[in-house]
Amino acid sequence: MAAFSKEAFISGFIAETTEHLETIDSDIVTLKKSQKDYQVLAEILRELHTIKGSARMLGFPTIESLSHGLEDVFKGVREEKYEVTDHIVRLTLKTSERIKKALDAIHATGSDSIEISAYTEAYTKASAGLFFSLESLEDGAEKEDSEEVLQWKDGEATSLENITSIRIDLNRINEIVRAFNNIIIRQFRFKHQLEELEEKINSSEGVGVKKFPRQLKEDLLLTESAIFDTQHRLLNLRMLPLEIVLSPLRKEIDSETLKLGKNIEFSVPTTDFMMDKAILEKLRDILLHIVRNCIDHGIESPERRKELGKDETGHIQIKAQQISNHIVISVSDDGQGIQYEKVRKRAELLYPKQKKDIETMDNRGLQQYLFLSGFSTTETPTQLSGRGVGLDVVRDHMEKIKGRIRLHTKENEGTTFELTIPLTLATQQGLFIHAGQMKFMVPSHYITEIMELDKKKLAIMQGQSFVTHRGQLIPVYYLSSIIGQESHSDNSSIIIVEYLETQIAIVVDSIDQYENVVVNPLPPIMQAMHSLQGIVYDENYAIIPILNIPDIMSRMKRLLAYDIKKYETKNKKRVCTVLVVDDSSTTRQIEQTIFETDGYHVEIAQDGIDALDKLKSKHIEIGRASCRERV
Repeated sequence: MAAFSKEAFISGFIAETTEHLETIDSDIVTLKKSQKDYQVLAEILRELHTIKGSARMLGFPTIESLSHGLEDVFKGVREEKYEVTDHIVRLTLKTSERIKKALDAIHATGSDSIEISAYTEAYTKASAGLFFSLESLEDGAEKEDSEEVLQWKDGEATSLENITSIRIDLNRINEIVRAFNNIIIRQFRFKHQLEELEEKINSSEGVGVKKFPRQLKEDLLLTESAIFDTQHRLLNLRMLPLEIVLSPLRKEIDSETLKLGKNIEFSVPTTDFMMDKAILEKLRDILLHIVRNCIDHGIESPERRKELGKDETGHIQIKAQQISNHIVISVSDDGQGIQYEKVRKRAELLYPKQKKDIETMDNRGLQQYLFLSGFSTTETPTQLSGRGVGLDVVRDHMEKIKGRIRLHTKENEGTTFELTIPLTLATQQGLFIHAGQMKFMVPSHYITEIMELDKKKLAIMQGQSFVTHRGQLIPVYYLSSIIGQESHSDNSSIIIVEYLETQIAIVVDSIDQYENVVVNPLPPIMQAMHSLQGIVYDENYAIIPILNIPDIMSRMKRLLAYDIKKYETKNKKRVCTVLVVDDSSTTRQIEQTIFETDGYHVEIAQDGIDALDKLKSKHIEIGRASCRERV
């Protein structure tokens, strides 16, 4: 008889146990609210018994001890020795986290051996109806492990990050994706060569050969469609359900609200959306920080809500919808909203050099300070705000996953964080643009408007140019000014970009086309260039950098008015005035037309005396050579 090998069952055991724990986490909150719901109590006992039996069968004694100890506690509840208290709820949630730690250990080492002595002691006291300390569960190794879960540090291992395969190995999928990226690049070159071939054939006298490009074009279109369809299917294989991030949020909220003594109902949707694993890893932290902000800063205490005529129970709601190739996730609370005057005073205190700007800043402008590191309007630190966890983490992670944040708030009615997130990081939609002699791509999710540059409509205030758009004055900056090149275009365009409720207008020399392309990471030599977030290839196989718009906006806003004026002066064409003197009216008109067509201002004189009067009263540069000095 073949020897039993538990390795073949470990993956299934981890997945099943995780599902059982999620059910327990949800049921314990329900049982706390409805003490006599024996059906829910029976389900908790059944889930714990199943975990215990499976762990015993596969030889994982730590998980067996944890589930058996908590099972004894709930047997006491069933026998009505005591009720489900906040202490028991928190013990249950901590046990769930401890078992997950053991599952992580199994995944990493094959063994579930972790420290649980404080837990077994707590179970013994709890099942006897005695007081037990939750703080003891956070001493030594337990405290260190617990903080890894609650602090949500960037880069820490989580159950989501431990997922390395989805039926087939992700590395194999990535290799296939890279191979198809190369096919697409070659297809772009093939398409370009075909266009050149058509031009040559159309210029010749051949007739029968002209059918060839049409057939070739049809084959190319079919190949292009097949390539992109296959690429899309391959990319989907490495995507995971959004549900894997949303489901654990309920437990996180219940755990934190118990600590703060607030009553909060949490609504999270059930979705079937699939997203890139790399995005989900960041999204988990993003949502946890936002929810924590809603609990700590948004939802008032039950007493304060009662004073305001609100339901004593606060509400936090998450919604998700798919729009094109993006997921829009909103996190809303019905709390006090953002107190902008508090934000203004805090910003003035932390940034005294910006005091004059802050005093006149509107609410939208003040929102940017909420996402700065170390910024908080809380005067008395709480268990949450005292840890230094801020919305700056949300901002940083959203930049990494190419997302956009919008914030909507109304005093005493609540706040909504709206997150627009791409489904995958593998592709990018955007505009190809030119600035100076360089070509870039601007990601589409930052762009709100595109317009032609009309210098006559620009407003100048304190050395800064502004354009009026939809009733707002938006500062204008030249992209060439921060890449060290001069503009060479007479038909420049303006791209209005937005980030964190702040808009700026970027002047570019020209706009090529809108494309959906495959994104590649920056080469090692370009890693330190924070103004770039990746590269793509155009149809000529040229490397095109993708602009990191948040960094570009930050750099542009740091430009001094003097620097902007200096750049604009350097790129401004000199308008030279030419005096045309001739006694023939026809000759004067012809010469005037020639000079004006070439960009000169023309003064007319019909004889020498008239010319001398013009020279005395006007600044005139005589001679075409002296007026040719234009950029």
